[in-house]
Amino acid sequence: MSLIESIYDKITTPIVKIPDSALITGIYDLTKEELGRRIELREGVSLRYITPPDRKRWLLDRFLFRSDLTFLYGYFRQIFIARKDALKGKFFDPRWIELSGGILDLIEGCEGKFQIDNLENVISPKGPVVFAGNHMSVLETFVFSYFLVPHRRLTYVVKESLIKGYFGPIMRSRDPIAVGRDNPREDLVKVLEEGVNLLKKGVSIVVFPQSTRTRTFNPAEFNSIAVKLAARAGVPVVPFAIKTDFWQNGKIWKDLGSLYRDRKIHMKFGPQIDTKDSRKAQETLLNYVLTNLKEWDVEILSEQK
Repeated sequence: MSLIESIYDKITTPIVKIPDSALITGIYDLTKEELGRRIELREGVSLRYITPPDRKRWLLDRFLFRSDLTFLYGYFRQIFIARKDALKGKFFDPRWIELSGGILDLIEGCEGKFQIDNLENVISPKGPVVFAGNHMSVLETFVFSYFLVPHRRLTYVVKESLIKGYFGPIMRSRDPIAVGRDNPREDLVKVLEEGVNLLKKGVSIVVFPQSTRTRTFNPAEFNSIAVKLAARAGVPVVPFAIKTDFWQNGKIWKDLGSLYRDRKIHMKFGPQIDTKDSRKAQETLLNYVLTNLKEWDVEILSEQK
């Protein structure tokens, strides 16, 4: 079964109702369970998720003295089970949400601290969108699905190697747009053609307009592919900025680096950007990313002296 024919409608978890008390503060703090469910918006209320201060570490992590072994065990266990489901043709949206929530729980169990802001901007667009922002680690690729998929069918633009290796069955089940990154022009044509087709069928797409994942940010390498895709399909861009270097990129295997437990995990989503004026939309998207990365003290390479 393809993503277009997914059992999205069979996500049966109860819809989260925002209480009247949130109208007073203007902010509703979601629980982890609510984060992974559909949410009914209320005007004037912003949604966020912050890891509870009393969130306990996994007992195994205590026994293993905060080494990466606990994380590696939990990670490979989750991936192994998800891969088996994908090979059996059983990796649908509810299972994707479960996997992403499991990875989020694993990260918190190893002392990860999340702050995810302005989630109302994820939910409020009425039709499909292009999500676009910076790319720092594999963490966002896994965790985004937990709170995006309950609200909309979703896929990613990914590098071709991810659909061929051990993760291949999982990634292929999501009907991603796979690019080689050796020929930027060919990649652009493929993203535009396949992306427009998916968007017109109601599937939203996550695009990371950088050549690679990096802890720093170089605006010159932040291309306009996401805005071009959205403009071609006539849909808005929802911008995001992330700081996810808690899970560092690996030196040998990039998808599997060490944990840096003193680094807080930030994710933030902005209001949808109209793409009728592509140049203005790209400028708005880039400014959104830069503004938040600077606030989180992320190194901006082009501004070095």
